Amino acid sequence: MQSPFVYRLKSLELLKAEDFEFAENLIANLDVVDPGMRIIEEGRLQKKIFFVLDGWAVKYKTLKDGNRQIVNFILPGDIIGLFAPLFQHAEHTVESIVSMKLGVFPADKLIETVQDAPRLALALAWKAGQDERILEEQIVSLGRRSSAKRMAHLFIELYRRLRLSGYTREQAVILPVNQLLLSDALGLSHIHTHRIFRELEKHELIERLPGRIILHNLSILASLADFDESYLEPISLSKASRAL
Repeated sequence: MQSPFVYRLKSLELLKAEDFEFAENLIANLDVVDPGMRIIEEGRLQKKIFFVLDGWAVKYKTLKDGNRQIVNFILPGDIIGLFAPLFQHAEHTVESIVSMKLGVFPADKLIETVQDAPRLALALAWKAGQDERILEEQIVSLGRRSSAKRMAHLFIELYRRLRLSGYTREQAVILPVNQLLLSDALGLSHIHTHRIFRELEKHELIERLPGRIILHNLSILASLADFDESYLEPISLSKASRAL
């Protein structure tokens, strides 16, 4: 399977052959991370940028009382620490939830690299913009969506993000998440999260297995969530520019 990072870049229909040489250089140095490892730690100096080739992580903020708020799930095709060259210290922690394969690139070399590849720089900026849009949807969910809509919206979003990174339908319906992770991501108590799980299971919309959730009846889940995927911008940059 092609690297999800390169797959996303190709879907933009923006880069030329020489740009992909730069992109492959970004992910040339590989690292394998075990579950439960902190890839970036809040308050620490960021020296590396990580390109997710396989596996999942969570990005979260920790409160003084020890509670945490997961602000995003990190999936294959995503970038961890893209802004490391601009800020000395991380404002969040990124922790793997399954085994991960990462492309590792020195943060202090990124600006020099993209200066020689302006189209790649634009593609990376697009990816950063996508992350911001996803965070905006997270804010809307936490502030205004009902608990059931909140969970259904997250499930469909994760599914669509995997599909946009080249995963098949059969691969993308399997999410390596559990009740604790969802509780921390959705701002719900464990009891409330469990109650919603049972409702979705009763209507055969999800299936819970050890360490993962399988999505069923995607169209009904999307309808329950009032899901509009326009914020994920599944069209290419070249098509978007022609529409202006």
